[in-house]
Amino acid sequence: MARDTALEPPTLPHPTTRPRTLRWLVLVAVVLVLGAWLAWFLRSPGALPTEDRSVTASGVVGTPLYVRAFSAPSDFGRTLHVSGVKVHTEASADVTVTPLLCTGGSINDVTTAPEQFCDDLANPEGKDLAAGDSILLEIQADQPVEAHIDRLSIGFRQDIRSATEPAGVAGVDVTLAASGKS
Repeated sequence: MARDTALEPPTLPHPTTRPRTLRWLVLVAVVLVLGAWLAWFLRSPGALPTEDRSVTASGVVGTPLYVRAFSAPSDFGRTLHVSGVKVHTEASADVTVTPLLCTGGSINDVTTAPEQFCDDLANPEGKDLAAGDSILLEIQADQPVEAHIDRLSIGFRQDIRSATEPAGVAGVDVTLAASGKS
């Protein structure tokens, strides 16, 4: 017996399906691009101000000398949570160089009495640095010394982003001479 095909519903063509591997590749590519963008965003809060000039300072052995190495301008527009300050020094003898956060003020370039200019002077690690604040270097030696201090690198977090960026003056050249006292 012959079949009557007029009563059967017509067969619809099946849409072509793309292989699942192509879908997975596109998904992986999108995730990688978003992940790369997120990593870049989190690691790039923006460069810190730098200066081309160097500071020359001289002092006396046994008396701490304070040099301004970085100053946040009044229009800084950001608050940084400092995780650390890296200082590289080359010297003719033993010298101690300690970074300090001067909040609420700044020195011109060099002083032996920073308390006159700063509301607070403290270890910068874990502190906030904002407009008008500065990083000073406390330089001390027990013997005459000549030293060169390279540009600082400041490790910080701004909001959820973090970085370590060069900042401040290009360098500091220091001479600490023997005192004239006998």
